[in-house]
Amino acid sequence: MKSRLSKLVAKLKFKRPDNLKVVVLSIGAATIFWLFNALNEEASTTVNYPVSWQFDSEKYIVVDELPEKIRINVKGLGWNLLRASFGFKVKPITIALSNPAASKKIAGVSLTNRIANELDELKLNYILDDTLRLNIDFRGQRSFRVYVDSAGISLAENYRITSPIACNVELMELSGPATILKSIPSDSFPLHIREENINSDYDEQVAFEIERPELFLFNPRSARVTFSVAEFTEAERRVVVEQVGFPENNKVFLHDTVSTVQFWVRADLEPAVVADSFKIIADYSLVNMLDSTLTLHIQKAPPQVTDVRLALPQIKLGYEQ
Repeated sequence: MKSRLSKLVAKLKFKRPDNLKVVVLSIGAATIFWLFNALNEEASTTVNYPVSWQFDSEKYIVVDELPEKIRINVKGLGWNLLRASFGFKVKPITIALSNPAASKKIAGVSLTNRIANELDELKLNYILDDTLRLNIDFRGQRSFRVYVDSAGISLAENYRITSPIACNVELMELSGPATILKSIPSDSFPLHIREENINSDYDEQVAFEIERPELFLFNPRSARVTFSVAEFTEAERRVVVEQVGFPENNKVFLHDTVSTVQFWVRADLEPAVVADSFKIIADYSLVNMLDSTLTLHIQKAPPQVTDVRLALPQIKLGYEQ
């Protein structure tokens, strides 16, 4: 038995490289012959066949991407099946929609006749996709009043807006899916300023923003926004308290006749703010008799200051024996 096996192995050994080349070429030729023979026979297979949708694109707009292919099982010659599988020179199946806004889903079986009639050189066995989901809407337009989202403006530390915020666009027209346009709750549309830590006067074209911008057209596309900013600083002044309604016998007096006023002011205007430009009142009619305290009030402050407050708004009264 062992000697027979050795003889068989010896016969299969190639003594020269040319013999191996001949064998390889023979196998290759046989494979090609088999492949060509198989491609000329009929068979069935499942393919992802391209689909095109036909509707009035001026009246309707696609909200969500439409299916580009549909899975079908088809029968045909191997050549045609191979071409369909790889999409070589395949004519897409055209599906016409008469009322696309109302067609939210299409049952795959309902397309059997349409697809069967459109297939070239292939026969439809059945459709594998149960449902094709569509989201197509009417095109619509809506006008909005434009405003700048001032609360969202990012300023550098201690900087404030010192002028009205101006916008050169009052009305903007938005075109897109009618259902989404109707769902916008407000008749006004914000402009969002995305720059951060602004520390100089602003003068820029700001684009309108909306979710899924590829569905919409703005008219105009942007608006010019301008405003001034300045750096502010915190300061304080010591101001003499003016007494109102105190007894003339001087038996009631203030323990401290000077109060500290704190405020914010533009840094370049701070040196011009003087103590005499403030007026602080101590009104005796407002005395709290339980603890002999009185709340001071700021009656006057210069127009260039803001956030004015007293460091110690309550003051203690003294009484002479």
